Amino acid sequence: MKAVKKTALLASQTLPLTLENIFKKTGLKPAAALEQKKPQTEFILILAESVSPAQRAKLLSHGFSFKLKDDLLHSLIRLEKENHHLKSLSVTDELTGVYNKRFFSRQLTVEIVRAQRTGEPFCLIFIDLDNFKIVNDTLGHTKGDEFLVKMCRQINLNIRPTDFACRFGGDEFAIILPATSLLDGVKIAKRWHEIFSQVAKDMNLPVSSSIGVDQFSASSRQSAQEFLHQVDQLLYKAKKTGKGKITHPDIEIPDSKAVTREERELLYHIFQPSGQKQHLRKKDKGKN
Repeated sequence: MKAVKKTALLASQTLPLTLENIFKKTGLKPAAALEQKKPQTEFILILAESVSPAQRAKLLSHGFSFKLKDDLLHSLIRLEKENHHLKSLSVTDELTGVYNKRFFSRQLTVEIVRAQRTGEPFCLIFIDLDNFKIVNDTLGHTKGDEFLVKMCRQINLNIRPTDFACRFGGDEFAIILPATSLLDGVKIAKRWHEIFSQVAKDMNLPVSSSIGVDQFSASSRQSAQEFLHQVDQLLYKAKKTGKGKITHPDIEIPDSKAVTREERELLYHIFQPSGQKQHLRKKDKGKN
């Protein structure tokens, strides 16, 4: 019987030399990735740094030879890291580190399909920074970029794990909130509004945020573009009525029988326009 030749082979035409491909294809840990290529030959790729001296001695005693040097392994790992970095660049904004418009467009479609399939709504928050152009024009783009970076750092620190924050344009941002009602979406929008205001205050900048927020219901048959336009119109309304505001469709306030008067007052205070707050309070007061 002809002896089987055992060798550690480094040849791109025989084995795909990426760690990801090796592990996916073989399911083995880094100690040795095995692939049968010819009836009488076992091609084994030994990853030098993952093999202990004892394992190395044992493999050598069985006729295995090492052709993959440590420097080549480092190069291989570096290439994997570079590939991962390039993939992340394709979906993230280079300056702020949040997702970019390309990712947003894709994810919005994913969430629409998910909502229609599962029956769970999701919310979209659209944000435009007021007076940001003034900052760039008077203090320079470096100061403007600094604000964006700090703002997005706060986004990354405070965002829910399930949400997606994206830079839609120069001073426009969008946050996708999966499995979120309009009531919760507006609460979250108000929290972001406060966080952005605090960043501007800390930097002594006259920047505020106008926000539009809406819910995509599971029964909706809108396209991604139609829903985006709908939320954009809410944002436009927020800017048109004085900037620094949050605009959203009417929210159904729970019946007073289901909640206490204090809770109902709080809901009205949070979600009703200022012009209606006094009217509602007077109306409630008249009932007592």
